[in-house]
Amino acid sequence: MKKLLSVLLAMMMLLTVVSFGASAADDTNIARMWICSEMSTNSGIGHIFLYFENLTDKTITVGKYKVAPHGDVSVGCFGTEGPDGAGVYYNLETYLTHYNQLMGLSTELTAAELEATNRKLNSFDRWDPIFNCNYFALLGWNAGSDSDIAFLIFPGLTRFFIRLKGGIANPYDPFTRNAPVVKQSTL
Repeated sequence: MKKLLSVLLAMMMLLTVVSFGASAADDTNIARMWICSEMSTNSGIGHIFLYFENLTDKTITVGKYKVAPHGDVSVGCFGTEGPDGAGVYYNLETYLTHYNQLMGLSTELTAAELEATNRKLNSFDRWDPIFNCNYFALLGWNAGSDSDIAFLIFPGLTRFFIRLKGGIANPYDPFTRNAPVVKQSTL
């Protein structure tokens, strides 16, 4: 009987340690997500997109794109400026964004929050005047952030909300300059 009790006690201690370790890992931030506003696009109404930084030593997935350890990726929805037609592109902002007119707001994501964001990013791959870059970026941002931003169609209005929530002008020049542009529908 004493042997059985000691085995049960040892198992309970092991389960407690394993459970504690699992919950601690679940709270670890693995990515930083920025919602970015850029106002000097050809359309004159601006562009809203997401930018992600991998905070880990492992490859992570953003949408359908693999991000190397400590790497980065932008993801945005384009209509007329998409090189292969309308849709979602990775890294296209690298070549189109005017950094001196950039405004951004960031949040850090756990694996679970990144997964929720990815589900939204992967569910959308089109562009039209209503379901535009703004709609796409807010789908991802609101899925992973605790600081929701209302969808009001126009990127300029989202820029206003980014500023109200503490966004900063010209926060960084983060983009990997030689990153390949990839259309989501090809992944």
